[in-house]
Amino acid sequence: MTETYSPRIHPNCDSQPGRTVAVRAQRQSITRSAFTLLEVILALVILGAALAIFGEVMQLANQNAVSARAETQAQLLATSLLDEILAGSIDDSPANRQPLEVDDDVKWVYSVSTGTATVDGVYPLVVEVEQDVEAKFNPVKFRLVRWLSSTPEGSEADEEADAQQQSQQGQGQSSGAQQGGGASGGAGSTGGSQP
Repeated sequence: MTETYSPRIHPNCDSQPGRTVAVRAQRQSITRSAFTLLEVILALVILGAALAIFGEVMQLANQNAVSARAETQAQLLATSLLDEILAGSIDDSPANRQPLEVDDDVKWVYSVSTGTATVDGVYPLVVEVEQDVEAKFNPVKFRLVRWLSSTPEGSEADEEADAQQQSQQGQGQSSGAQQGGGASGGAGSTGGSQP
């Protein structure tokens, strides 16, 4: 009796060798498509860093917007104050850190000073407006300089009135001389026509 050899097949193994390779490849592709714990942690770290940077950028943009608003308000207050001084409603005598009445959460103060100039007839009027907060908070300051005439307005008006009177007197004298010459010429011609 002849025995035939038949290979024993393991119960977990498939009888078709080609199919075994396909199953293994499918299992490997499944494990490759999933994220490992290290990849998930790395992605979370990158996301957290991006959010932290975005938060810093937003905070910096907010600070710049507040600073720009305060600088604009300081400029408007200084211009308004200088206009009031020029109109005469506020005295232009030197003042230091006088409070301004402003509808704002932050208090504002102003200073007025006059300087000297090397040019005759003008002087600088300096108006400075600043926030009344501690120096560690970087208070916003705005300084406005306007050059004004040192001669009083009344004396300028007097000088202009004197100049106009002199020009009118000069015109009156020249017109009187022309009228007198015309009258004497007329009398001469009438006297000559009567023989």
